[in-house]
Amino acid sequence: MGKLIKARAWCDGEVAYLAWQADGAIADCLGFMVTRVHETGEEAGQRKILPIWIGFTDQSNPDWLDQDSSIWPIQQYEWRDLTLRRLRDKAQVRPINFRVHYEITPMGLAGPGRPAFSADGRAPYLDDKGNPRYIGPQYPLAALDGPIPTAPINVTHDYAGVRATFTNGILSTQNLVRQLEDVQGRKPKNVAAGPTTKITPGLLSTLRKHIPVEGDKIRSFLTADVLEFLLSMIGRVEKNGGELYLALYELHDPQLVTRLTTLTKAGKAHVILSTAGAADPNPPKTPPAQKRPAVWDTENHDARTGLHEASSTNVQDRLFNNTAHIGHNKFAVYVENNVAKSVLTGSTNWTETGLCTQSNNAIIIEDENVAGQYLAYWKQLLDDPQPAGVELTTTYKSKTMKGFGKNNGVQGAAIRAANATPAKPNTFADGTTVEVLFSPNTKAKRKNKDSPTPIDLSRVYSLMEHANHAILFLAFLPGYNGVQNIIGQAARLATERPGLLVQGAVSDPKALPRFKADRPTTYTAPDGTTKSLPRPAVWWPDGDNSRVAMIRAAAVTVQTGDLEPELLAAGPAIIHSKIIVVDPLDRDACTVITGSHNFGYKASYQNDENLLVIRGNQPLAIAYAVHVLDVYDHYLMRAKLSDKLRESLIETGVPPAAKSGGFLQMTADWQGRWFEPNPIPNSRDYFLS
Repeated sequence: MGKLIKARAWCDGEVAYLAWQADGAIADCLGFMVTRVHETGEEAGQRKILPIWIGFTDQSNPDWLDQDSSIWPIQQYEWRDLTLRRLRDKAQVRPINFRVHYEITPMGLAGPGRPAFSADGRAPYLDDKGNPRYIGPQYPLAALDGPIPTAPINVTHDYAGVRATFTNGILSTQNLVRQLEDVQGRKPKNVAAGPTTKITPGLLSTLRKHIPVEGDKIRSFLTADVLEFLLSMIGRVEKNGGELYLALYELHDPQLVTRLTTLTKAGKAHVILSTAGAADPNPPKTPPAQKRPAVWDTENHDARTGLHEASSTNVQDRLFNNTAHIGHNKFAVYVENNVAKSVLTGSTNWTETGLCTQSNNAIIIEDENVAGQYLAYWKQLLDDPQPAGVELTTTYKSKTMKGFGKNNGVQGAAIRAANATPAKPNTFADGTTVEVLFSPNTKAKRKNKDSPTPIDLSRVYSLMEHANHAILFLAFLPGYNGVQNIIGQAARLATERPGLLVQGAVSDPKALPRFKADRPTTYTAPDGTTKSLPRPAVWWPDGDNSRVAMIRAAAVTVQTGDLEPELLAAGPAIIHSKIIVVDPLDRDACTVITGSHNFGYKASYQNDENLLVIRGNQPLAIAYAVHVLDVYDHYLMRAKLSDKLRESLIETGVPPAAKSGGFLQMTADWQGRWFEPNPIPNSRDYFLS
């Protein structure tokens, strides 16, 4: 009989990643109960069995009510604790900074010699009105053996002098509906059925009403601690004096706009604000001779107007007003007595969607040299003015909108030349090194298919090339088809290096490398019409033998068991983080790459960007790796479901038949795949190594 021999846990300050190992398949095991033990903090001494929402195959959970894993066990040898900070049934988040460990217990059916496990009462079969919380038979479970503990982990955002945090912006519809019900006392209308199901306006419009509102529980739940990070930069000036220097791409979150405008009026904030958003003011079929210019800056216009009214001398408009060149930065530098003290950067735009409905990160570095390099770059941006925008009023979709006419702004030669020489790397007392690279950094103002590799991506490619064990990544849209961006580099390395773990997720399927040309793009519906297939969501060119796992953000689009169709996004971006982690378990070589850079040639040739490379900070690298695994694991199952939908449409012209119910098996056979010989690297084995 197999027995558990190892269990470990890691954390990113929001969720924990757990992995465990047995010396063989455990007889009669239907899964595992996982218990979180709080060692410090407000809940010190409390034991919390992790919740599960998926039942056995002959049970159904139509209301998506949680049960403990002592009732619905975890049929995996790895797991994510999504309730480490987030409460299981309320839109609340635990305060940061506490320590926990976990206990993993194998579970099987209760019977002679196996007394049923006594649940702690948080997940009863009946609710307070006597109604069953799920449909189907009950299966009392018993512990098959004693628990195996993990070592303690600290739930924190402080990583050896660097602070980092992540949004809760994965819009997990099944759970989000429960959170909205908790906040507003009623469940929002969710979805409509059908093979091309889309969320009805109810859920999306409800969500959009909550996320801009200061203090709203849904807003606080989704943004986690990222909002606090951004506000801390403003609050530091308000409390201690000093000044804030910001370069922002998008700015329209009401709370941030109000605080920043007040600071600007006092002469304590200096903002370089780029163009963001555009609209076509021309009705359909407008004759070319009658077409009016595009309306630019639709996202930032109101915030820009308010900043100028507060203090035009402290605001510089960086109005490229085209899509070829954008001011994509999102950083803020705190300066005290003319000395740069700290910098905040990352992927988070200062908008309610950036805070709440995307996967994003924010990082603060308290170091005068690093902050000074960002401040020097800010001054280069200031000395690279763009043509003044021509404000106009136009009619668009029956609403009067103000914007700016096209002026074809482009970064000048001076800033390009300055960025072509990377700043000197910074070495901290503990051995951590921090490199900062800025864009644009090429003499050419646009890339083409033959453009040479820019200096920042050359550095990134080199770090990936020298990976010994693992490359993990998240990206929005680094480019197309794996060409001139890190996706192609990752795919090449995975093919050439059989022992290398390469795993990541992107927001847009167009970023994935091309499949063979024979993959169909259309299908024939039952009525004989030809319709477009969804693009593949999983890039595993060799099937189960692939040594690279790349997926795109995907949602449940047809009823699958108890999973109803989901809301995937509340805007154009889903996975918006720009993260590469190399060898997170290597104390010396571990590397985190982040910032605003999208990891493609366009970012280096045509955009204002910053790219941050941090080496030798293992706690930070592990935190970023856990965040990547969290996002990847969430979308992996959904990406596979999306490709099953493709297969069904190709074969039959209709989606798979909907059937409610759980996925848990009633035998121990589910363990089989965990003990099959597998030469393909995977995250569980890497983290348990």
